[in-house]
Order: sequence, then C-alpha cells, then structure tokens
Amino acid sequence: MSALRFHHVGVGTARPEKALAAYTQLGYTLVRAVDDEVLDVRLALLQAPGSPFVELVSPLSPAGPLKSFLERKQLPSPYHTCYATPALEVAIAGLRDHGFLPIMEPTPAKLFDGARVCYLYQGAIGLVELLELQSDAS
Repeated sequence: MSALRFHHVGVGTARPEKALAAYTQLGYTLVRAVDDEVLDVRLALLQAPGSPFVELVSPLSPAGPLKSFLERKQLPSPYHTCYATPALEVAIAGLRDHGFLPIMEPTPAKLFDGARVCYLYQGAIGLVELLELQSDAS
C-alpha cells in the first residue's frame, strides 16, 4: 500500500464563521477558504504552528454530504480524518483490502488546487479522506 501521512481532521459545522473565530482563539489562522460546488461544501483550511491542519466543512446546500448530520443535530463534530498519499489508486486499493469502502470516485478538490481526493468508509472509524499530494506538499 502507498504510504499515508496524516494531513488534517475535518470538522463539520453549520456555523463556519463562529467556528473560524473559535479556532482563531486557539491560535489557528486561515490558510484558504473556498466553496466547492462539486463536493457541495464550503471549506476552510486552518493552520497553527506545530499542529495538523483543521478543515472546516459546512454545507452549501441542504442536500449536501452533511445532510444527515444536520437532520440529527450532530454538528459541530469531527467529520473525517484525512491522509495524504502520493499514489491515490494504490492507497485506495490497499485500504479496500482492509475493509475500507470507497464511497466516491477520485475527484479534484478545489481547496487543494485540483489535487484529487477520495472518501472511504470503515465501520470502526468512519469517514476517511485520501488526498493525493507529493510528500513535500502541504
């Protein structure tokens, strides 16, 4: 399996402005924010010295991927963990062999300048995002 490197935790929130303000109080700064219409989410990538990235994930539409969380009033909450890999298909195949089920095809992510992402689900840990990045990229 391709090497995986922890990249970020995604935090689902229905109030992204308030979440950004709270993370700012914890020492994080905004790296980049985008609306990704393909994934139907508003995203903000935050960084603090010596810490992994935090990605704020909020809905663009009521039918988006956070729908079930919104309906059950389970936001804010951790939404996914993300691992960077230089070889997306190899990582997907390796994780599939260990019971991770891809829930989408690899898709370019606007937040990461078109780098491809793929989400997989595993019953014991939930949603995992793979992000195709070279090892020296953020």
